Amino acid sequence: MGAKPIVAPAWIPYVFAAKTTAAGLLALAVAFAFDLDQPKWALLTVFIVAQPQSGLVLAKSFYRIIGTVVGAAIALLLVSLFAQERVLFLGTLAAWVGLCTFASRHARNFAAYGFVLSGYTVAIVGITGALDPGNTFFIAVARVTEISLGIMVTAAISHLVLPVSLADSLRNAVASARRELAEYGAALLGGRDTASLRNRLLGQVIAIENLRASAIFEDREIADRSHALRSLGMAMLGVVDVTYLLGRSLDRLQRGRGPIASGLARALAMTSAALECWRDGQLDAVGLSHRLASARAELPLARELYADTAASDEEVIGRAAGIGRLREFMAAFAAFAEAHESFLSRRLKPARRLHFSVSNDRAGAAWAGLRSAAALLLVSMFWILADWPSGATAAITSAIVTARLATMEHALLAAAGGTLVIVLATLPSFILVETLLPDATGFVMFALAVAPVLFACAYLMAHEKTAGIGFVAGLYFANAGAFQNHMAYDAVAFLNTSIALAVALASAAVLFAIVAPDTPEAAHRRFARAARKAFERIMGRWPVGLTEFETAITDALDQLRRGLRRDRAEDIVALEAGVALLGTGRELIWIRDGARPTPAKINVEGEIIDLLASNGGAMFERARRAAEDASIAALAELRRDRLGATGARAAAREMVAFAAIRDQLERGGELLLNSRSKRAMVPHVA
Repeated sequence: MGAKPIVAPAWIPYVFAAKTTAAGLLALAVAFAFDLDQPKWALLTVFIVAQPQSGLVLAKSFYRIIGTVVGAAIALLLVSLFAQERVLFLGTLAAWVGLCTFASRHARNFAAYGFVLSGYTVAIVGITGALDPGNTFFIAVARVTEISLGIMVTAAISHLVLPVSLADSLRNAVASARRELAEYGAALLGGRDTASLRNRLLGQVIAIENLRASAIFEDREIADRSHALRSLGMAMLGVVDVTYLLGRSLDRLQRGRGPIASGLARALAMTSAALECWRDGQLDAVGLSHRLASARAELPLARELYADTAASDEEVIGRAAGIGRLREFMAAFAAFAEAHESFLSRRLKPARRLHFSVSNDRAGAAWAGLRSAAALLLVSMFWILADWPSGATAAITSAIVTARLATMEHALLAAAGGTLVIVLATLPSFILVETLLPDATGFVMFALAVAPVLFACAYLMAHEKTAGIGFVAGLYFANAGAFQNHMAYDAVAFLNTSIALAVALASAAVLFAIVAPDTPEAAHRRFARAARKAFERIMGRWPVGLTEFETAITDALDQLRRGLRRDRAEDIVALEAGVALLGTGRELIWIRDGARPTPAKINVEGEIIDLLASNGGAMFERARRAAEDASIAALAELRRDRLGATGARAAAREMVAFAAIRDQLERGGELLLNSRSKRAMVPHVA
């Protein structure tokens, strides 16, 4: 499905750097040709909007242009109201930048790009306009023209010249997910460690959804199969969710003896062989489903497990839960194979509409907004008190950097590294701009001189770990160069601009380090807030559905994974606890929607509600005990054998669900508690 990619993955960073360099030079050429006021903003915008995949540029450009126009309009309003009152002007300007940064962090969709560009467009237009109120309108028109030029040139070159298609990346991600999911299932059934594979697959669910959301802008076929892709993601998530619960039960099952153990061994061997054949392309979805049905037939019947009176209730419940999870695992894998085949099918099949939910962290977004506002206010205060000639440049840059880096990973590293880059690059940039460029005649010689620098900055942007540093380096070169159609070389102004940019970056680095720093502990708290919010909605007035709950928790887990350190044991434990909460919520939703209205069900739901409301360690233990008692009560019903076939199936499923809630609360329930409650629980652990 789809053509072979135009650009091999290994060449993508080089192609991206070359295209970004070409876009920057073309934007400058157009700006020079039309004698625009400040061509540097067109070049700077190229570095702001450039993305390795063409679909990302196209998807975001529309919102960025809207954000630019809105930002310019707000800037005109602020200048008209407060141009003569610099304290009020800078205060309202900082509030708007902070609000836009908050919105960009909270929205986490295409609108986010419009918000962030609206925020620093106000700073770009407003500060320069306030210094010359009589020409504010003309300044606003010029800045909007230059910024829009940068956006359109970048989008055109990205889409027309060696486009790196998001659709190709999406298809590759789906193929990789299929392969890794089969390997994950085989590793689980083989008793091998699956934690790293599971965490990677959870991240792939979110990655596929993010790629889908952007690829629909560039590929009609992907747009038509959008719902099929979401079904595929949910089927993949279903496999990962069930296998986590199953992995905890397999060891207990395999320690058994007799006919039950031999039947289980045959079922596991048949399942592993079927998954291997499907992974290698020897089976289609129908063939896999038939092979898994044959494996299910080898599993012991539930009645045989309940009849074992020599075993304790806990042992019987554990075995029954394990067999039930194994059946669900086979069904979930067959569903994924069918969803994968439906996505690849040449004939478009109808797919159920699914609502994906993202984990929005209002507290984190609010801190990001406060950080951006504080950066602008602090630098502006220094500008006013010191009467600094380059203060306007420093203030504008502080707003751009704190707003833009707030939406990127490794923001502190980018700000601190960017400060060092500016310090180290000042001398070579000075030689280039103030010594070599004056001798360049014509645009061709100018392009040959600046192209290597633009290429190096863009190449750094093409790699995730250095993307922020590359952006800052491009920002510095565009500002310090101050490229004009008729250049006026001024060594003092160049050095003042370099100092202003270094001060802005250093201020941003300090604020990123002290205002809500992005540490593993902060990632823990962020996930705990998201998990509590999702669990409260399970029993809330407007109950959350399974798809919405699972995607919200998975998104929060992906954020947690990216915020942790792999070398810390407590971070690994926290991630495992988060996965356990995913299973807990899944079973709670099933009990809410599918279980019989028994006293045990009502008691468990009530204890979970009390746990969320009280945040106390005692309520945590009561909720766990209520789930354990409910599973034992369901087993007692099954042993009395007075239920019909339908009732017995319902009681068996309830027993498995209550047992899963008990087990998963033990492993992940503490994440739902606040830090004070966790400290209070420590003596009970020992």
